[in-house]
Amino acid sequence: MKCGLMVAVSVIVLSTDLLSQGPVLRPNPLIGTWKQNMEKSTYSPGPPPLKGSYSVRQYAAGTDGSIVAITMNIGPEGLPALGAISAAYYDGKEYPQHTVATLGTSLASHLAPKIERTISYTPVDPYTVKIVQKEDDKVVSVSTRTISRDGRTMSDRFDYTDAAGQHVTNVLVFEKQ
Repeated sequence: MKCGLMVAVSVIVLSTDLLSQGPVLRPNPLIGTWKQNMEKSTYSPGPPPLKGSYSVRQYAAGTDGSIVAITMNIGPEGLPALGAISAAYYDGKEYPQHTVATLGTSLASHLAPKIERTISYTPVDPYTVKIVQKEDDKVVSVSTRTISRDGRTMSDRFDYTDAAGQHVTNVLVFEKQ
C-alpha cells in the first residue's frame, strides 16, 4: 500500500509539473524572409515578369499580435522597389495597405489620411489564409496563401479577371531564407 501511494503521489506531482509549464506555443511559420522562386512560379496566360525579376517578402510579428508584411519587387537590373506594406490582424477585417504612391499620399495628409487600398486576411486552416485586396472599395485581388507543413515553401495563388476580361491564374512560389 505504501508503494502504491508513493507511485500515485509521484504521478500527481509529475502531472502538475508538466501542466504548470503552460501551453506550448508554435512559432508562426510565416515570420521571416521569403524569396520568390521564379522557376517554380507560374503565370497563366502570361507572360511572366522580365528575366531576373522576382519578389522578396518579409513578415514580422507586431508587438500587438499583428503581422507586418513588406513586399519588395526586384527588377532585372537588381534594384528593389516597394511593392506593398501593411500591418494587419488575421481576422478577416480590412486594414490599410500601402504602395509607394498611397504611402506618399497618406504621409502628406497628416490630419485625415484617405485609405484607398485595403487588405484582409481570413485564416482557412493553420497553413492557409484567404487574402482580399481592395482599392477604392473595389476588390482588385483575391488570393490563397499556403505554407508547406515543413515551413520552407509558401505559395500564393491568384485567380482573377484582368481589365481586358481575360481569366488569369498566377501561382507565386516562395522559399524561406
